[in-house]
Amino acid sequence: MRYFRKLGSLLATVSSVGLLGLSGAAHAITLDEAVRAAVTTNPASRAADANVQASAMELLQLEREYMPSVSVYGEVGGTYFDDADRLNVIDQRDTKIYREVGIVGELTLFDGYRRANLVYQNAAALDGAIFRLLDASETMALNAVEAYIDVLRHRSLLSVTEQNIARHRQIIRQVKELIDAGRLPASTGFEADERLLAAQMSKVEVRQALFDANSRFLAVVGKDPDGHMNVPFVHNIPLNKQEFVIRSVRNNFRLKQFESNIQAVEFDEGVQTADEKPQVRLQAGARHGREVSGTSGSESDVFVGLRVDWEFYAGGRDARERALKHRTSEARAERDVVRREVFELAERTWHAYDANIERTVLLSRRLSAARETSRQYQEQFQTGSRSLIDVLDAEATIFNVQFEKVSAEASFTFSQYRILASQGLLAKRFNVTAANVPLNPDFVARATSSGRPQAIFNTEIKALE
Repeated sequence: MRYFRKLGSLLATVSSVGLLGLSGAAHAITLDEAVRAAVTTNPASRAADANVQASAMELLQLEREYMPSVSVYGEVGGTYFDDADRLNVIDQRDTKIYREVGIVGELTLFDGYRRANLVYQNAAALDGAIFRLLDASETMALNAVEAYIDVLRHRSLLSVTEQNIARHRQIIRQVKELIDAGRLPASTGFEADERLLAAQMSKVEVRQALFDANSRFLAVVGKDPDGHMNVPFVHNIPLNKQEFVIRSVRNNFRLKQFESNIQAVEFDEGVQTADEKPQVRLQAGARHGREVSGTSGSESDVFVGLRVDWEFYAGGRDARERALKHRTSEARAERDVVRREVFELAERTWHAYDANIERTVLLSRRLSAARETSRQYQEQFQTGSRSLIDVLDAEATIFNVQFEKVSAEASFTFSQYRILASQGLLAKRFNVTAANVPLNPDFVARATSSGRPQAIFNTEIKALE
């Protein structure tokens, strides 16, 4: 319940400052448009798209492994005889010219499950490529959200600096009136002028930072951040850290990619060790030959048969098997490293989200207190019980707290979307489809569940738009 109370107060605070939306031109780029543009046009996302397509084609081309191979050949040649044992001297030396054509077909009946494991291995690689694409989509979506919020943050900060400048000019007018009335020495005005120059310098720095934020937005999204911009509030945040961490580890696309890598390595073991089992092939063919220069005429053959190859022994098999086991261990260790990283990032993301709630609520209260202090100092300054320095320091406090508050609200808003990204839900939140291929990374399950690896070849892989 602690979080619900915080959030209720926080929503009112954020809305009062206007970080979630700033007025501008009639045309505007929405957060949804920015995210979709970043995911679908960014080179990193396009590279991941291309990798999915390539992996899909590499899987589908394996269908040829289950088809018969047919080859046609032709041969023309000559044979020179030098046989001293022949009675006829003329026949002792002779050259015969011949030609031959033929066709040979072969169909593998059993190959030690090499083809099946090859299909499974490539299916795992395709699953991994899809997980990589989904992870890239989440990353680009989060980068777009961050760039979008950063532009809004600096717009808000620029507005705060302008308010600060206007407030200092108002104080300068009051000081001038008091100097003209003889209630303050003329030197007092220099103090106010110095603070105004400092406020103007802050505006220059914030404006430059806004230009930088706009440039980064253009680099990430591919469009300029024009017009009114708004960041919707995120709903359905997990109720506690434990629930969030579990979801993050379970749904993390990068971790799933490494799980697919393990599967690919395990299936590769089956590919590499297939030669330890018998290889059975059905062979058939036909041949027609003719001796051109001689008198023996022509001959034709047709044959059908089974061929069995079985390599009982080959040196180095033990070393190969140990190497394959080490590769599997390596893949699992890499998966475990990623799992720890995901777990750590999930915990840090939640702690940042929780801290941002606390910071924003406290800064909101501090800003209210600072404004009340400034109001009282203004009244006391008019009666002569407070100095101008006290008034200017109070305004500086308001300015600094507003600065912190705007940044804290931006961090809180971003942390909501980072919560979604950690659970693999951010791109889905914006209805982003990264590619027109079947994005369900279940190719290994589909290939192994039917008992016929060939069934996977019925998959339709659509081209990218």
